[in-house]
Amino acid sequence: MTGAESTPVNVGFIGAGNVLPAYLQMLDRLVPRGLAVEGPICARRPDTREALLGRRPGARVVAKAEEVLADPAVDLVVILTPPSSHAELVAGALAAGKHVLCEKPLADGAAAARELVERAGEESRLLICAPFVHLSPTFRRLWTLVHEGVLGRVHAARAHYGNPGSTWAAWYHQDSAATLGDVGVYNLKSLAALLGPVTEVLAASATAVPVREIGGAAVEASDPDTWQLVLRHEGGALSSVLASHVTWRYRRPGLELYGTEGTANLLGDDWDPHGIELYRESTGSWELFEPEDTTWLWADGLREAVVAIGAGATPLDEPALDVHLHEVIEAAARAASTGRAIEVESRFPAFEALRVAPAGDGAGHVHDRTRPADEQ
Repeated sequence: MTGAESTPVNVGFIGAGNVLPAYLQMLDRLVPRGLAVEGPICARRPDTREALLGRRPGARVVAKAEEVLADPAVDLVVILTPPSSHAELVAGALAAGKHVLCEKPLADGAAAARELVERAGEESRLLICAPFVHLSPTFRRLWTLVHEGVLGRVHAARAHYGNPGSTWAAWYHQDSAATLGDVGVYNLKSLAALLGPVTEVLAASATAVPVREIGGAAVEASDPDTWQLVLRHEGGALSSVLASHVTWRYRRPGLELYGTEGTANLLGDDWDPHGIELYRESTGSWELFEPEDTTWLWADGLREAVVAIGAGATPLDEPALDVHLHEVIEAAARAASTGRAIEVESRFPAFEALRVAPAGDGAGHVHDRTRPADEQ
């Protein structure tokens, strides 16, 4: 890794779509602490550049990705463009000697994702890929409870995440496996991190809304907008995932885990956890764990990358898991088209770094819930 703890990390952005504000919000937490500086922001369309400057006066807004990649001051490139462009931009950023944060999915398929991860390793560059559900302190508490055996042996789990789909970007409904790559990947990452690698996938898909109105035009959806997956994990647990681009609202835990000695719910979505409910057979009652950090933001991968680069450290990440998820999504597509269970060959090491200290250790009164725990 490059950089030193006293040198702020210069962060450049490629892509100025609907997720950019969340990443800028995270950047604005880092800049006042001397951890980062804002670099150039690439927005392809003139109207987008004008609107961005109106909301963020003083920003350095450029028209071409090459202007970000060629900037010698930029240490970390954040790629927020449509998925079909990710692999090429990641490869270009690595070739330019940059560290990279990429929104999901990293590439179009496991082989391409694996190649990028290997290239980053060869170049000693950080490559971290969304989603960042595993970075949430609340999720890490759940992981710790599961791996301490509080639920006994976890044998089953269910997960759900969905939204109504897009009215502004056609790729949400036309890219290959867009629904799984956009919304399903959150639950897939959470379940794999919690229960271990997926070894087999069964899947069914359907299209509830075949034609969408996007940007004032009728767009025919080429990717199914509703998926049901059943996963077999290496340790023997079975899990199910509902991923949907036709879900308006829901009231249920983002994740629910069933063990031989109890049940655990992750409240809210896994990218926006509201706490944990834990039922233990030994006590016969439910226990509530409040969210460990109410300021946690789903763009937290930017903080993780900046801190790691600045300190020359390894981020809390497992690139092999991201490659594995690409293979799981590919297997789901094959399973849905063939009606057969499809094996998944890739694996990733146990994610022991997610373990946190016992609840209550070092805990104190939180004075300001608008600031993260390390700023109290």
